[in-house]
Amino acid sequence: MPLNRASRSRLPVLLFVAVAVFYFATAWVFGPASNWHGQTSEYYALLTDAFLAGQTSLLLPPPSELLALPNPYDPLRNGEFRLHDASLYHGKYYLYFGPTPALVLFLPYRVLTGSHLPSRIAVAIFCTCGFACTCALFFLLAKLEKWDIPTWFASSAVISLGTAPAFSFLLTHPSFYEVAIAAGYCFVMAGFLLTAHSLGQDRPRVASLIGAGLCFGLAVGCRPNYASMAILMVLLVTFRMRLFKALALAFVGPVALCGVLLAAYNYTRFQNPFEFGVRYQLLADPKDLDNHFNHIVRNFLPGIYALVLSPPSRWLCWFYRSIGLFWGSPTALLGLFTPLVLRYGGSKGAVKLGSTRFTMYGIHVSALSMLVVLALLGFTVGRYSVDFAPEFVLLSWCLLAAWWQAAPQLPKGRLVRFRFAVVAIALYSAVLGVGMCVQLVHPNVACG
Repeated sequence: MPLNRASRSRLPVLLFVAVAVFYFATAWVFGPASNWHGQTSEYYALLTDAFLAGQTSLLLPPPSELLALPNPYDPLRNGEFRLHDASLYHGKYYLYFGPTPALVLFLPYRVLTGSHLPSRIAVAIFCTCGFACTCALFFLLAKLEKWDIPTWFASSAVISLGTAPAFSFLLTHPSFYEVAIAAGYCFVMAGFLLTAHSLGQDRPRVASLIGAGLCFGLAVGCRPNYASMAILMVLLVTFRMRLFKALALAFVGPVALCGVLLAAYNYTRFQNPFEFGVRYQLLADPKDLDNHFNHIVRNFLPGIYALVLSPPSRWLCWFYRSIGLFWGSPTALLGLFTPLVLRYGGSKGAVKLGSTRFTMYGIHVSALSMLVVLALLGFTVGRYSVDFAPEFVLLSWCLLAAWWQAAPQLPKGRLVRFRFAVVAIALYSAVLGVGMCVQLVHPNVACG
């Protein structure tokens, strides 16, 4: 099989290790995040202790001064008392951040070691696992399609997949927000990998389908906006496996189970299965929720511009830094138009398997849905681009790999230009990603 040339080479593996080391080093050096009014930023440690105590509310009690206010949610009055962005309900603190990271990582670590896992290490772990799943998915599709992936191409792909600037926003401010985002990225990419592994076989593998469904369900438990992606994948996989209805349940069942458990978790806390605590947040700006949830039509076009086309932000406050997909990962725009490229871009002959096309279309539709949801809600901060940018980057490299299969038929001049462009894309991502990590670090800057 042509892929063996790359698989025998150690260079892509060494580059993967180098990127992973960079993740941990960056998160460790640039963390922990700034505290809010001297309070801890390790919210998942607080949630872990609550779970171990058998409750969903934090063990940390709200100050009596906060509860004595006529309106405890008034940011002009509660500033010195509130636990920032915690949810206050019936005199107790809750977290609107999803419980999945606490259940799958923080809690086991606490039980095994007796100490708390720092958020910065959790962000690096989830980013590394997501990166590993992304690389594994790329090489799995290449293996199934029997693509010729030379070492220089494989190495370029690994570098680009691991150094998209979106990760810089997580690694340089590894706080509780970034834990949830990184965990969601990890489980989504694991879900796509297991789905492709199952559907790429002559008969779908039940274990992989169960694992895929569980991963998408756990992603929703990281961040509820992944619900749209999970629902889309349920519909797509069910349609794809309409001739294997019993096997389709292996995928749908875990997603539904995670949804039921998450609804029960919300009901236990707020007596509402669809309430995550957003309505009860102690916000610095009371207009935030209104701007995000009550102006979705107005948000859409500016949101699309910010997430796709806007140049790097120069604002000093870490919270507002952002970069559009085009500037952060120019190659990702190729993935943004995957259906058109597959149909008219000359790569159609190299993508022969229906399972590969299904995987690529599934990733595309899911990533596009996340982009639309974020734009509608006005969530344009740079860290949120992790919800869709890695998927578009992955699709771009799959399309470039498909194009490469026709390379022997190209004139020598065009072949050289293609190789140069591929390597340049990877180097651009690496240089920009490292550069952004340097530029993004202002450890003592906090946003009100």
